[in-house]
Amino acid sequence: MTKICLIDSNIWFFAYTAPKSNEYAEIHKKSSQFLESILLNNTIIIGISFYQIAEIMELLRKRNLSKELRNKIFQSFKREKFHIIPLNMNHLELSFNKSLASNIHIYDYLVALPLKDMVTEIYSADDHFQHPDFKEIAPVTNPLHPWILREGRIPVHPVKNSVTR
Repeated sequence: MTKICLIDSNIWFFAYTAPKSNEYAEIHKKSSQFLESILLNNTIIIGISFYQIAEIMELLRKRNLSKELRNKIFQSFKREKFHIIPLNMNHLELSFNKSLASNIHIYDYLVALPLKDMVTEIYSADDHFQHPDFKEIAPVTNPLHPWILREGRIPVHPVKNSVTR
């Protein structure tokens, strides 16, 4: 049976970028290994929105990934491995309203809500995705456990009971 999953942008980012320091090497390695295992698994389709593709490409541009590698990644989204969903005004309005209610930034909703009723699992290390709004879309698994990530913040490793600096 084919499974359709969503892979949050932070996993894509850490999979394709080099760590800024050795203390983050584990996150990059886990992300890369996880993403590779999904990409090579013929029984898994990756659901992704046009918005999320743009978000991933922008994150990789900001980290100065080469144009060649960014182009290769972009072209890969055209493969049958990916089920791409367009964003519409209903997605935008629902994302906005849920963001107002939860105070979680709209971007996480724009990644996940267009895939509601399609994905069977969400993979994210972002603790925002543990909110009930995301769990009602699909079960949420953190493949980078115990690491917790959030855009714009230092990754947290709670097992070490410290914030990695």
